[in-house]
Amino acid sequence: MQSLLDIADQDYERDGCAGPVRVLTKEAATGVLDHLNAVRDQDVAAVKHPWIYKSYLLFTWMNELVRNPAILDAVTPIVGPDIMVMSADIWRKDPGETRHISFHQDAGYWSLDPLDITTAWVALTPATIENGCMAFALGTHKLRLVEHDNTYAPDNMLSHGQTARINIESCTQVAAVLQPGEMSMHHALLAHGSGPNTTDQPRVGICIRYLPGRIRQTDGPPLSAMLVRGQHHGNLTLEDPPAADLSPEAIAQHTQLLEPHAATRYVNF
Repeated sequence: MQSLLDIADQDYERDGCAGPVRVLTKEAATGVLDHLNAVRDQDVAAVKHPWIYKSYLLFTWMNELVRNPAILDAVTPIVGPDIMVMSADIWRKDPGETRHISFHQDAGYWSLDPLDITTAWVALTPATIENGCMAFALGTHKLRLVEHDNTYAPDNMLSHGQTARINIESCTQVAAVLQPGEMSMHHALLAHGSGPNTTDQPRVGICIRYLPGRIRQTDGPPLSAMLVRGQHHGNLTLEDPPAADLSPEAIAQHTQLLEPHAATRYVNF
């Protein structure tokens, strides 16, 4: 499988993805990884819902990451000058992790308009084909939203094992091979998935979803987002950044905003 680097004439509008883009130094990426690895179970014992979701509401260093100017500059041509962040989820594949992520579209999670949403996947460790980096099915974002099957397969890392009804084998696929501090970007409608980690080293990255300030929710449990550049013109609930790591106020906000999504196993944000 070719990698994103092999696409000499990258075109996000045509392909639905782009990268790699250097947004952190390797040293800075290691610093974020060290912060992640330092989080102990007892530290987050008071967090009712999974702390790996919307983690920028709980940790100041994650809030700084989602506001990183290099990241925002890269996503501005895609979402516009008014930028909100809806999630910053931590994806870790342990050494020898046999589970995979089926090809799916992120846009299937929400009822939002417009769907000009991009996912920035920031690598904190090398992301390779061998350790299960993402693979994109080029151009599938032009299919718009397709039906998904919830397989609940035990070897699938997605909460519902959701799998897009797309003939992936007929699509041109590229691997998002990244070095620490690099990121890829992909459209919310682009089908993507990843394989198992066949190496003896972990693969760790942060999946940040950026959306335009004009975005509106049309259905479903209430969604919230944090304004990180420009202005908010939509109808999403606005979030406040944390004043301190795991402060009572930060945990209370995290609990309040994730509570409506617990029943759906947190797939609506």
